[in-house]
Amino acid sequence: MVSDAGGTYLMCDTDSMAIVSSEKGEFVRCKGGTHRMPDGEDAIKALPWKQVRQIVDRFKSLNPYDPKIVPGSVLNVVEELNYDADGRQRQLYGYGISAKRYGLYTHDDSGFRLIKVSEHGLGLYYRPKEGRNMECEVPVWIKEGWEWILNRALGLPYRDPEWFHLPVMRRIAISTPNVMAALRHLRRDQARPYNFALSPVLVNITGSQVTLLAPFEKDSSRWITMPQINIHDGTTHTLENPTLPVLVQTFEMVFHQYHRHPESKSFAQDGTPCKADSAGLLKRYPVTTTGFHLIGKETERGWEQSDDISTLMPSLVRYGVNSGVAEETLRQRLQRVPLAFLERETGLSRHTILRARRGQPVHPRSLRLLKTLVHKIPRPNLSQ
Repeated sequence: MVSDAGGTYLMCDTDSMAIVSSEKGEFVRCKGGTHRMPDGEDAIKALPWKQVRQIVDRFKSLNPYDPKIVPGSVLNVVEELNYDADGRQRQLYGYGISAKRYGLYTHDDSGFRLIKVSEHGLGLYYRPKEGRNMECEVPVWIKEGWEWILNRALGLPYRDPEWFHLPVMRRIAISTPNVMAALRHLRRDQARPYNFALSPVLVNITGSQVTLLAPFEKDSSRWITMPQINIHDGTTHTLENPTLPVLVQTFEMVFHQYHRHPESKSFAQDGTPCKADSAGLLKRYPVTTTGFHLIGKETERGWEQSDDISTLMPSLVRYGVNSGVAEETLRQRLQRVPLAFLERETGLSRHTILRARRGQPVHPRSLRLLKTLVHKIPRPNLSQ
């Protein structure tokens, strides 16, 4: 509906969209836009607030609830963001990095004020600074990181947060015996089941097995000097003078990478995959099905909670493709075995066996039964 109205959006998630709009509607400078400013520069169309409200109201018919209890549309214009303390709608501005990484802010002669920022890609790290910002409803350090990003993007003066030099840590639950045993070498009284530990985020240079764990410590000033144990070989190290072939990630590195994250769900203006410096109005990413692959869950519960030891060594289970179609060699061998023998030994129906012989799909379990039986029969005796 937004596109049909000639508009576009900054970001779009499962249940929300930041529509480019203004009080009366206007053109906004944007590289790759389909409209033109008076000076010829590319532009996009900001829809009037009234038209955005009309789009929202069109979803009233989809409201599954009793309108006396839950009136109106299933969509709504978020008042906490779009209206000021006096109940007047205000102009919001946005800075988008990718679909789930964005910041919304107000702007006037005195500067900008963040209203909402994304935690995506940051929330899995343990906080380097205590406190929570109630206006943006995020930890203080995440808001300060976004202020650093936005100041740089807008060409305003900025300074690095005082915690930028600290190593990036993950909070991990002690959920396996080997982790608990390793930590007891460092602090026996704290290494108990389901207590927490800290693990630094490392860039492994050589590919050797390195996973460092340390007793849980809230005081971030101690992270660099406190002892840490490699759970793979039991050796003890510190991050102050690394004795392992690894690069310790700092929060400065994280935020430098964060704002250059390429948008993987869209194409750049030239129709190629987005890069770190792609900007402007992006294009829809076309999806073409070339095959099917059986995989495990897209995410594990540990990633959601960011506490499980498995999140330090993530892996995506990819199962072998089993189409249920017998290969040519198996089909030839099935043709040489009497049909009655195959029926009796496997318990499969004649119809299923004939389909397998012809190379037609059968249930994977049926195909396994036939393979197992044929491999048990000595080749010289197949025709007996």
